Amino acid sequence: VQKRRENIYYLNSWQMEIKMEEIITCDLKDADSGALARESVKLLLEKKAIDVRLFDVREKTSVTDYYVNATGRSSTQVAALADDVADAMDKRGRRPLRVEGRSGNSWLLVDFGDVIVNVFDRPSREFYNLDKHLPEDSAVDIGDLVAEVDKKFEINKN
Repeated sequence: VQKRRENIYYLNSWQMEIKMEEIITCDLKDADSGALARESVKLLLEKKAIDVRLFDVREKTSVTDYYVNATGRSSTQVAALADDVADAMDKRGRRPLRVEGRSGNSWLLVDFGDVIVNVFDRPSREFYNLDKHLPEDSAVDIGDLVAEVDKKFEINKN
């Protein structure tokens, strides 16, 4: 099911009208938490986040099913990455319950309930060290997603 949302933008003093259509796919509306987590990881990789890690904590806690941790190179990129995840998943049928941490843009948390996406700047990632507090055996191999993004952008092509 696809929906279209039309946005109208007005530019400069002549008020020229530009219409942009967004395609709303809703393909993640009923998806399981694993699919949402993997799509979040893929988007973060596409947007050049660094040190992206995925943790499956379904058997470890009742708080959430998956944690996604990523690092941005600046506070601007941290905010952009969090916004991109929230916006992209919303367009695909999964609106975040909340986004926390906007005041400093050093650590933003995008909460989907069953998936929590943490986007840090480097100093905050090192200081809070959430990866260390998650069981190592809950880390999910995302090599297939890295390869998919590399192929999409022809990175590491031999």
